[in-house]
Amino acid sequence: MERLEALLQMQMDATLLLDPEIGKELVSFTSETGREVALFVDRRGRLIDLAVGDASTVGLGDHDLRRGSHRLAGVRCIHTHPGSSDQLSSVDLSALRQLRLDCMAVIAAAEPHRGSVAFLVPNDLGEPAIEVAGPMNYERLCSFAWKEPVDFLEKSHTASPVWTNKEEPEKAFLIGLTGTGEEEPLAELAQLAETAGALVVGAITQRLDKPDPATYLGSGKVRELSLAVQVARADLLIVDDEVSPAQQRRLENLTGARVVDRTALILDIFASRARTREGQLQVELAQLQYLLPRLMGQGIALSRLGGGIGTRGPGETKLETDRRHLRRRISEIEAELSQVRKHRERLRQSRQRFDMPLLSMVGYTNAGKSTLSSRLVDMYGPQGGPSPGGEDKLFATLDPTTRRIRVPGQFDFLLSDTVGFIRKLPHGLVRAFRATLEEIVAADLLLHVVDAAHSDAVEQMNTVEKVLSEIGAEDKPVITVLNKIDKLQSDTIDPMLVPKGAWVAVSAHTGEGLEKLLTMVTSLLPRQLVTVDALIPYEQGKMIDQAHRLGKVHCVKYQTDGILIGAEIPQALAGVWQKEGWTLTDGGNRE
Repeated sequence: MERLEALLQMQMDATLLLDPEIGKELVSFTSETGREVALFVDRRGRLIDLAVGDASTVGLGDHDLRRGSHRLAGVRCIHTHPGSSDQLSSVDLSALRQLRLDCMAVIAAAEPHRGSVAFLVPNDLGEPAIEVAGPMNYERLCSFAWKEPVDFLEKSHTASPVWTNKEEPEKAFLIGLTGTGEEEPLAELAQLAETAGALVVGAITQRLDKPDPATYLGSGKVRELSLAVQVARADLLIVDDEVSPAQQRRLENLTGARVVDRTALILDIFASRARTREGQLQVELAQLQYLLPRLMGQGIALSRLGGGIGTRGPGETKLETDRRHLRRRISEIEAELSQVRKHRERLRQSRQRFDMPLLSMVGYTNAGKSTLSSRLVDMYGPQGGPSPGGEDKLFATLDPTTRRIRVPGQFDFLLSDTVGFIRKLPHGLVRAFRATLEEIVAADLLLHVVDAAHSDAVEQMNTVEKVLSEIGAEDKPVITVLNKIDKLQSDTIDPMLVPKGAWVAVSAHTGEGLEKLLTMVTSLLPRQLVTVDALIPYEQGKMIDQAHRLGKVHCVKYQTDGILIGAEIPQALAGVWQKEGWTLTDGGNRE
């Protein structure tokens, strides 16, 4: 490390791609340590940064010294490869384009230190293309005329500025295991990738009973995958299952692309969707719990030296420090979420005080829960209240919303729209979202919303029922809502979707079937009403409105000493009236 840091004090000939003596020091370091090293040089020949990686890759920072939007970064990168590899990888070329480097070069650490260099050239399509020179011998590489293609590109864009500096989506390649009879095994993973902002450029599946413990796919299929990733110029590999850290590292080494599994992808989507403080805390907790077992140490080289008697020596490694920091942060988040759960419990107790029923909507992601909730609130919600929106995409709703529904001539109840479930839902998310999922467990009635027009609707129903069982809500009364009937290709509903219990077919988009749904909800919501006659003081007139909202009012008479009301109201509310001394009878004869 001291030898490398000394290089940063040096200056080299700006016309050279690389000073030969500096290059020899780089390959010497790589030969002795087995690690890649990257050197960043500006156009004046100043060495501005060094980065050390592992045996297969090195992280490249963004060193942007541009003086105009049409210019390149003003920095070139020269890095080493352990062994005799003198070819630039697809990851190298992707970095050249994304970081807008003047050029990207590689030197093989093994004799005779051959290498290659790549640079950007003008393209009629609007963005620069990549041209690679080499492999070539060491002397020719060091003296390569790197400045000529840089000047040519920047002059061409000055004359006709067609290249806009905008961030491109990552190109994702999908892999997964498939069972017998699966027609589109990666269709849902492709939706998740697009939701996260990636551009899907290819996919490969393999029929295996269980993942290969080393590389997830078989060795022959991994070789096929590596070639396909290079051809598609993909820089991201998305796996349809949760993979171990060892599998992730081996896949990255063999394909040259960054690897993300299904769990990390869903967590990334959740992180982009979370808007409330509670949602952000729950996502962060799930991410930290996912990251903790995947931390990797770098050995004694990154140890933190102790100070004082009894602390000398290697001390605490960076790995241990990182783990301790993550555990401390996890404890802090769990403490905050504990307060959230207590707050939700207080709200539930407030609802239960006057027997306000709670109806929770559950279902597969993008089944139409938010659209249905929005339609019900627009039709039956109190005037002036906002309604939750719905979008045709996965996990459009992350932070739960609860709205009041006023049934004409009946009573009010609360409608909660919760986060959607999905196949292979990460267990960390179930644990982290416990405070949110408790709303489902505490509900008086569940609406299981199903996308009846989806080709995998039966499997999606089974997935939701499995998750409900995991959180302890399998015994709750349920109404199955077969949604999106307006999108059915035929007028008939798949008999496999019709459950044994209560169900109704609706279209949240057109409103068809919603009145029948509401009638079914009012008949199944548990209600313990008692009949009373009461004389309410005029200054407590709000109690009349409460009786209308929570029960059934039969008669109201305005007298000199108060408001005489005969009604069926929840037992809890009747207890409050009796305690105040307003109740006259238990609902006997009345005119």
